[in-house]
Amino acid sequence: MGAVPSHAFVRNLDDAILPDLWRRRTRLSGDEMVSMVELVKRALRTYHPLELQALGEDKEELVAQFIYAKVLRLAPGHTETHACAESAPSNGYALCAYFRRYLIDCLRSAGHQRNVSMENDGMAQEIDLHAQALEDPVESVLLQYGLDEQRVRLSARAFIESLDEPERIVLAGSLGWCSEGKGGLSAVAAQHRVPSYHYRAVKLGVTMKKTAGAEDFSNTKIGRWLTDVLGIEIEIDNRPAILLALNLLAAESSDSELNEAAA
Repeated sequence: MGAVPSHAFVRNLDDAILPDLWRRRTRLSGDEMVSMVELVKRALRTYHPLELQALGEDKEELVAQFIYAKVLRLAPGHTETHACAESAPSNGYALCAYFRRYLIDCLRSAGHQRNVSMENDGMAQEIDLHAQALEDPVESVLLQYGLDEQRVRLSARAFIESLDEPERIVLAGSLGWCSEGKGGLSAVAAQHRVPSYHYRAVKLGVTMKKTAGAEDFSNTKIGRWLTDVLGIEIEIDNRPAILLALNLLAAESSDSELNEAAA
């Protein structure tokens, strides 16, 4: 497992170039514009804020609109920005916050009032409460469960350390540093000679049978980590927190491999 972890490398590279591209986003070359678009899409790929459900529109379309109007500022009358240089997002998490602000703007706009009544069910008040936590979208979700990012990361680290070596490889091939490699998990398992990798993946919770439900996932190692350690029940209403916890687990899987490679 001494190869350079491509997933973590790409993420770190994205964070390194993001501020500069953002400050120059109205003056980018063609190649830089393509890089910016791909960078934003990667950052938002697994981010599913609650506002997406309220809008009820296709996420890919909303991401495309966000990139057009707010990132590249191609919309008529919005080509110039007066934001200070320090306001540029510093990493992918900050981009998630910017995207969530955009979604809230969409909820507030007259074009969406036909679908969302601000007067009914206290929607306006709920949006305002969400807006107060926008500076850190990670914390705003985790706070609902008495958690914070640092605690989840430490817990994820401990969980990864409790796995045996084949399980760590299965986790890396499913969620972590080599999950985007050609051939998927089977290729990773073959490369590292992991026996019975599919059985291990099911027990771990990164692969589920087609007939499996929430209870089946709850009985996997990852499922028990989510419910017993983090206190997040496997329910549809908890999907944003579950996805966020899995994102942090994937990040820690990548970071642990980086540390091993550097040792």
